[in-house]
Amino acid sequence: MLGPKFIAGGDYKSKHTLWGSRLTTTKGRELSKVIQEKNYSFLSTGTPTYWPTDGNKIPNLLDFLVINGISSTYTDIQSSYDLTSDHSPIKATLSTLVTVRKPTPHLHNTKTKNCVNYRQITQAKVNPSIKLEGHEDIPVELETNHILNLLQHAAKEATPSSDPRRTTNNIPYEIKELSVVAEKRRARSI
Repeated sequence: MLGPKFIAGGDYKSKHTLWGSRLTTTKGRELSKVIQEKNYSFLSTGTPTYWPTDGNKIPNLLDFLVINGISSTYTDIQSSYDLTSDHSPIKATLSTLVTVRKPTPHLHNTKTKNCVNYRQITQAKVNPSIKLEGHEDIPVELETNHILNLLQHAAKEATPSSDPRRTTNNIPYEIKELSVVAEKRRARSI
């Protein structure tokens, strides 16, 4: 009914781990089955979009987009934390150019193995006599920020430096192949 190319998004009230929900429900299984049968794709932030007012309930992901006929390399999706309701809106950007996504920064990587160095740095610089209960001399926020900065510094010191990650280019394999073919043709003509 929507045609060969569409973007349909909103609160599907269906949960499935495939698009980032905590658990899978019957409605989620059914929607997942339809998405796979029809060869549709989905765009999801992977973070909760539903924030229940009941403190006993846990936030979950219910809002996402189902797409067809549009390559995900030309799309970008982000959460908007405008808390005007119990759902966080999601923003999808559709571009005529391939979207370049920056990699997520990490405090450590698989080469972080120097736990002894991490422990020595933190033990040398943490003052165990300061309690985070609100001294008159030291505000709690300042001491908390100091500890967070110290832990970040220690993690960086314990992690060997590596080449900075390049931004991820989401170019489909077919287009990459076309550029290789074009290079070969140029070289042959020269």
